[in-house]
Amino acid sequence: MLKKEQMRRWLTERLQTQKQLVMAAMAGMAVIGAFATLMEFVLFYLIISIGFVGSTSVAMLVTLMILATIQYFTLMWMPRQLADVEHESTNEDEVIIVKSAATMSAAWTYAFGSLESDRTWVEILLGLLSLPQRMFAAAWFAWQRKGEIEAVEIAPCALILRLLHKEAERVDLKKITEEVELPDLAKTLRQVSLIDGVVFLTRNSVGLSLANRLVDDIEAWRKKNTEER
Repeated sequence: MLKKEQMRRWLTERLQTQKQLVMAAMAGMAVIGAFATLMEFVLFYLIISIGFVGSTSVAMLVTLMILATIQYFTLMWMPRQLADVEHESTNEDEVIIVKSAATMSAAWTYAFGSLESDRTWVEILLGLLSLPQRMFAAAWFAWQRKGEIEAVEIAPCALILRLLHKEAERVDLKKITEEVELPDLAKTLRQVSLIDGVVFLTRNSVGLSLANRLVDDIEAWRKKNTEER
């Protein structure tokens, strides 16, 4: 079991690693988006120049306007697609609303689009045509996520993580409020949800737990720091 100061150190290192992974994901999305945009630009340009407009400059301008319009509306709709999930809990007749952030896995799924096999050919075509714009939108999401990770308050989040690690099972929100004093519960839980491996469980009541990979990471960190001493 990690002490309070140890948990803070572990969390600081964990968030630094997670930020690097987010930056790598952002770079990957941007590269894929740039390559896909180039291919899409050529496709639209050929269709417009051959089928509708003879002038090269006009065809390029129209193509750029179309791609820019698609990108604009994609960025407008992206916050709805990757929005926080609201969880409602009742504690002593008081209704508490907490939010959990969308994961980077959800961002990648959004970027590549739906993989459902029962889509019509029109839906598949529209999905492929908007892939470059979704990639750039997901890259923007990753950039925002980097800033959110940097803004995580270590001390209060470490208290909750230490409780979850200590219990080694689902911990109801009611128990968290009883054992951990927090000035802003909703804000801290939202920041805790940014940590990869923290799981929000909402069956019957709101609760939190740690994924096995996060528990293993904590244990590996503890052993490593014990051996160094």
